[in-house]
Amino acid sequence: MDDASPRETTQRGSPRHTPISRRRALVVIGSTVAGIVLLDACDSGATPASRGWVPADVDPTTLTPNQPVPVRFAGTVGGHAVAGSAWLVRRAGDLVAFDPRCTHARCAYDWTADGQFACLCHAGFFRIDGTVISGPPPRPLDRFGAREARGSIELEVPADFSTPRPSA
Repeated sequence: MDDASPRETTQRGSPRHTPISRRRALVVIGSTVAGIVLLDACDSGATPASRGWVPADVDPTTLTPNQPVPVRFAGTVGGHAVAGSAWLVRRAGDLVAFDPRCTHARCAYDWTADGQFACLCHAGFFRIDGTVISGPPPRPLDRFGAREARGSIELEVPADFSTPRPSA
């Protein structure tokens, strides 16, 4: 039986067979993670999509306080036709419009009889104010600007808005 250790039987200089110290491994991993975080934090350099106000298809007098309703919208923003939907909530004199895409995987979500928004793609749940109750969503629901103007409701949406995925 050969008493040579595995280290002695490997080819010298071969990157596949050269052991790496724990310290070196941690430095490499840390540098990689730091690079990813830095790239994620950097702006892509692209001009952000312009935002603009479009009319919502809802009569403001029909809104019941603390009862979310899905509303459709359509219009032109920054020279681009945009159409979609949002969740609208009237709360104590305030009007809130939620982006209809879950902050986790951009799937559509619904208002449930239990009094919460539920994204069934990956079991994400939100309160009526958009804060996360449970599941994988990393942050509260995104919002659109909302205002009442001349007896109607307008939403501030980005020109590159896309309809949410029904599931993932």
